[in-house]
Amino acid sequence: MRIAAIIPCRQGENARVVALVASLASLRDEGLSIIIGVDGEQTPPGLERFAGERGVAITTGKRGGPGAARNRALAVADADVVLFLNDDVEPAPDLIERHRAAHADNTAKLVLGAAPFAIGEPDRVLDRMTRETSLLFFFSTMDSSEPMRDWGFRHAWTLNLSVPRAICAPFDERLALPMFDDLEWAYRVCTQHAAPVVYRPDAVAIHHHRYEPEQILTREALLGHQALTLHRVNPKCAQAVFGAQFNGEADAIAEAHALLTPEAADAYAHFKAVAQQPALSVNVHELFALARPWRLAARAAGFLRAVDGAPPPDAGAIFPITASA
Repeated sequence: MRIAAIIPCRQGENARVVALVASLASLRDEGLSIIIGVDGEQTPPGLERFAGERGVAITTGKRGGPGAARNRALAVADADVVLFLNDDVEPAPDLIERHRAAHADNTAKLVLGAAPFAIGEPDRVLDRMTRETSLLFFFSTMDSSEPMRDWGFRHAWTLNLSVPRAICAPFDERLALPMFDDLEWAYRVCTQHAAPVVYRPDAVAIHHHRYEPEQILTREALLGHQALTLHRVNPKCAQAVFGAQFNGEADAIAEAHALLTPEAADAYAHFKAVAQQPALSVNVHELFALARPWRLAARAAGFLRAVDGAPPPDAGAIFPITASA
């Protein structure tokens, strides 16, 4: 079974993607091709040494987001199965074989592998939150004892996900910012082909991405900002995820304004104050529950910027109110 590993990345310095490509190339797997989709016209430094190497292809082009980069890579993918990987993951030595085995029955399905966050030093409260709660992904709530359970399109994250090439649709390039590009794609693939999303925790790619509090905040704002775009690009998908929230109508706008409260700013200030503390200093599940007000407020701030036709806000502009003393 031929597998094409597709890795979108941005032009510019990117040591992690070089390490990823080197790791995959070192497998010497005759059935594996590696296709790097660069979001830009310049190949990241270090990748040029793979140009022309058997089984490796590098595609470049006008910047258009990760979906555009994946589409360029898909256009040259001659394989039975496509494996999407983030450019900041470290594959386990048997990752390709695990995905290959998951597709041995030749059924239409999306196979999600595990992508645990790498543990850095020092290990902090925020690092534990990303690993042990659904602050970013839902891996912590997924039960690996149900191998045939359909987890649904909302779990089809393309940081470690394989799919038969025959059902792999192109990504919608109108979702140019990295938020719902893979979710909307998975919605179409799953609904058009009645394809389940199954979880294979033994297919492991370590995720080397350490977040800071401001990055989490701006990510939540980007979610709200791009939710409006999702409503416009694929209303059925947006309805399945958000209902009427963020649809741009008057009620959604009023709801968003109501979320921008001093209490939300206070909650973020508390989160930021403890996020850098030692990992075991607080209960991360309690802190996650307390994060709901500021996360919703950040989404609302991003959404309101989208309504006004403005770009997503940076961290310092998300709360247009002052936290109480």
